[in-house]
Order: sequence, then structure tokens, then C-alpha cells
Amino acid sequence: MPGFAAHPLRPLANLRLPPSVASLPPAPRGFFLAPTESVARRLLGAWFVRPWRGRTYGARIVEVEAYLGTTDAAAHSFGGRRTARVEPMYGPGGLLYVFAVYGMHYCANVVTREEGVPHAVLIRGAEHPGVPASTLSGPARFCRALGIVRGDSGRDFAAGSGWEIRPDPVSRRAVVASPRIGVDYAGEAAGWRLRFSISGNPAVSRPPARPSSTRSRRPAGDAGRRAAPRPRGSAKS
Repeated sequence: MPGFAAHPLRPLANLRLPPSVASLPPAPRGFFLAPTESVARRLLGAWFVRPWRGRTYGARIVEVEAYLGTTDAAAHSFGGRRTARVEPMYGPGGLLYVFAVYGMHYCANVVTREEGVPHAVLIRGAEHPGVPASTLSGPARFCRALGIVRGDSGRDFAAGSGWEIRPDPVSRRAVVASPRIGVDYAGEAAGWRLRFSISGNPAVSRPPARPSSTRSRRPAGDAGRRAAPRPRGSAKS
């Protein structure tokens, strides 16, 4: 495990973990090794948990986007791209992958699949009973509220470090699938319905234009045709 620097940011005080969440067990490694779309759906309702100075903070995930690696033109790892920044995506499922958007904001992703398969799920929105819905709505606000920074990239949710995902499944009927946000450059992949959110939840960053099937329309096998390359500075994982 890499060394992690001291945090320049602290989580919001109101994001202390509610007592009711204490009974939820953390997800084991196997949870993250499942197919990425399945992990994305199962992350809805789960609590993202992190420690800070002896206390535990967290938020309940309500919106995510799945990114399918080397054949997904919206993914940082499209075409096998492998840099120091992207390296956590190539690790085993259960790692945290954090990237900066234009050097100003951070976005957090949960790495999925087995080592060497660079898939991940972006957390787009979450909620907590102690704060307004807008506080954790959007990937940058989520990271800011929980004090997640670039130096956290590579943390392991399945290593007993206190950084955890605690699943609390929602009904499949409550899940809405829609195209991902901000990936118009990705050709055919731009239309894949790999954004999943809890229907009607006020913390969803951008409500889908209309209800859709929870099935993502994409080629079988997470493959798809090669699409246009992602422009420099893209924010997607």
C-alpha cells in the first residue's frame, strides 16, 4: 500500500456516521470484483465511510456512473492508457481512484474487477441526514464535503483501514439508468446508459430527462466499437 500524506482537508462535522450505519458490515473484496455495472448498481444506497482523527464520517451514495476500461472511450484507461495517475484503476477491485478536474476539484471512483482490468465507478452524488441535499450533490461537492483529495488515490476499501463501503441495497425498481454526463466526445459510448441513480432522490446531481429501463444499452461484453479519443482535460474516470 502506498504512503498517504496528512490531510489538508477535514470532513464536514455534520457528516459523522449515524449510529444506525454501525450495524452495516463493510464490503469484502469480492463485492468489488463483480462486473462493473453490477457493482455500480449495488453501490446505490451504500455508505462511503472514511476515518479522520479518530472519528468516522460518511455519506449514503445515491448516484454513480460506470466506466468500462480500455474499450470505453469515456474512461481514463481507454485504449490501455496507463499513467501514474491512472495506475489505481489497474489494481484489484476495491481501491479508491481520485483525480483532479482542471487542478481545482476532486472526483472519487471505486475501482472494480480483478487486477489488470481498469474499470471504475464514479461517485456522482450522496446524501446524509445532517446536511442539505445540495451539499453532496455532484462529484466535486462529494469529495469536498468528505475531505477526499488526490493523495487518497490508491486507498483500499477492503484492507481494514477504516476506509470502507458498507452496502445497504435499494430496490431495483428504485434505480434509474441514463447516459453518463459530460461524455459527448465518446462517440457510441456517450449513449451507453451507465449512469445509475435513485429515482426522485434530491441529492442526484442532475435528474435524468426521463425514466428509462435500468438496462444499459451497450454492446455485449463491455466491448463496443472504438470511438473518438477523449479530449485533454476530460473529467471522467
